[in-house]
Amino acid sequence: MRWRRGTLGETDMNPIKKSLLAASLLLSVAGAHALDLAGQTVPDKAEVAGQALALNGAGVRTKIVVDVYVAALYTARRGNDANAVIRANTPRRVELRMLREVSAATMHESFVDGLEDNVGKVGLKQYAAQLDALDRVFKEVKSVAKGDVIQLDFVPGQGTRVAVRGKAYPLIAGDDFASAMLSIWLGNDPVQDSLKGKLLGN
Repeated sequence: MRWRRGTLGETDMNPIKKSLLAASLLLSVAGAHALDLAGQTVPDKAEVAGQALALNGAGVRTKIVVDVYVAALYTARRGNDANAVIRANTPRRVELRMLREVSAATMHESFVDGLEDNVGKVGLKQYAAQLDALDRVFKEVKSVAKGDVIQLDFVPGQGTRVAVRGKAYPLIAGDDFASAMLSIWLGNDPVQDSLKGKLLGN
């Protein structure tokens, strides 16, 4: 049996198509609220220093064959220029959602290594006070477990604020240090090239 025009073709199929299209659009909008990555739900927005930020990109940090954390970058304006993000005069956030247990000493060491890779040993010395402050944070935290969240908020004119498991620690002053910290993931020698690309939305 052939369908004739005016029966199920143009008259009845259009509402069906419209319903399917509406449903697909609804699903797309619902999916845009968060990103599921490595079993972690990454929110699509954040707020830092009273400013609304949007998810710029997210990816998994892998060391050898082990997934360590899901990293997410939040910015005031989405972009794929690493230098522009590092030098932005608006707040930014790097959020780490842990995929395994890591000791405080290991986390601190990984940050120091990432900084040194981008600023060099000489450059690292100028951040001795800030790194001591960061070390005190992780010594209090002791360790982070799977599911724990580390937030690093970078606020121009103020510095870097670290929060672990929802507890915010004292501000670590210095715009230069904030930029150096961002270079761990976005610098010329990032902790992982593929992760840098994901954070920049590539």
